[in-house]
Amino acid sequence: MILYLFSSNSTERIGLVQQLLKIKRKEEVNREWADYNANLGKKNCLRNIRLIESKNTYRGVPGYWLKLELDSKTGVRNSLCDIYKIVGTDRINENVFYPKKAYPYEVLEKNWQKKYCFQSGKQDPETYRVFYEEIKRLMKENQLDNAYYGLLLLLQQRPSFLKKYNRFTIFEELSYQYDQEGKFQRAEKCLRIQKKIVPDLPLPALNMSNLYLLNGMSEKAIDVLKISLKKHPGNQYLMHNYIMALSNAGDFDLAAAVLKKALERDMTNSFYWKLLADLFYETEDVETALQCYRKALHSDSEEFPEDYRADIYFGMAACYFEKNRYKRAKDYYLKALKTFPEDHYTLMNISQICFYHLHEPEEALKYAKQVAEKGSENGYLHYQLGMIYMELEMKEKARWHLYKARRMIPFFQPVHDELNRLKSRDYRTKKS
Repeated sequence: MILYLFSSNSTERIGLVQQLLKIKRKEEVNREWADYNANLGKKNCLRNIRLIESKNTYRGVPGYWLKLELDSKTGVRNSLCDIYKIVGTDRINENVFYPKKAYPYEVLEKNWQKKYCFQSGKQDPETYRVFYEEIKRLMKENQLDNAYYGLLLLLQQRPSFLKKYNRFTIFEELSYQYDQEGKFQRAEKCLRIQKKIVPDLPLPALNMSNLYLLNGMSEKAIDVLKISLKKHPGNQYLMHNYIMALSNAGDFDLAAAVLKKALERDMTNSFYWKLLADLFYETEDVETALQCYRKALHSDSEEFPEDYRADIYFGMAACYFEKNRYKRAKDYYLKALKTFPEDHYTLMNISQICFYHLHEPEEALKYAKQVAEKGSENGYLHYQLGMIYMELEMKEKARWHLYKARRMIPFFQPVHDELNRLKSRDYRTKKS
């Protein structure tokens, strides 16, 4: 027979072993516990306990558990009664409280107080860590309200606990999950609590602005970011969100003015030059955007990572495409491709530039095939391949891809037009 006994910290677990094995001195528990397990079969079992092992979880529930193996041949009933008196039935196996459904805060508080003995005076730090792990497990199980109430109780019992080791980031994780469930108000509340825990950090404002931007609430994001940027004027992530919020609100002039003012303080800031370039591209000032991208590329060029450099190449390629400088656009897409060799968007852009603008059907086929080889099942890709094969006079392959494109995107008229053109070619070939 197997029993699992719950303790919320290691001290409590040691005390439990001491009582179960009738060990007189606490400092001798670990040694006598190990000896007891090692000498099984050489002496009679206390309380019919054959083996005692420590465990971190029971059925996924965290804790300082003890696994007891009982000899079920003799005296089990008396042994169980004895163990129940020592431990209490509410700390054994499934009797240990763990919410399986949504409960009101009052019910959860009552049961968690009983389980963790929060009101028993000075509490062991390990107990809070176990409770924190329980809350994280509730989040994984999508028991969001139970997890939220658990965090409120943890804050009530020990506010400083969530400040350490960035544990306060659990609120942004919970906020994200709430937002995914369409519960915006609760998501917002989680981030407001996070701000109260760490009021001097920029992270809560950044998270709050992300939430507002994702939900199309640019004006609210602007209000939050204005205040936070006064405290943290050099924070680039706050600045990025501020510019995005202003752009979404249609205030491009103010966004440009803010960036230019920031660049006056730091002319070598590549990040701000890129933001300004993106802004000019959005407002269709392609030439100025290109100038800013070049400055971004040559400011602090040894410091920024390759994926950031690739983003600049993407922007420059888009600008050159708008200026009808297709060879240059292709070159910069190829530069970006070195960092993201499997990026379907870039591969398709290069293929289309080669096919439609540079009259390089073999090159176009090379990049389109790379997308197909990476498992893409996009109807527009098959349309592109059909067009290329038609140009290369490979009619059977062209027909196969165009028919597949028609099945995938039946309302895309150009597919039907190209199939009719292919049939017309076949008819003229037969007639001649």
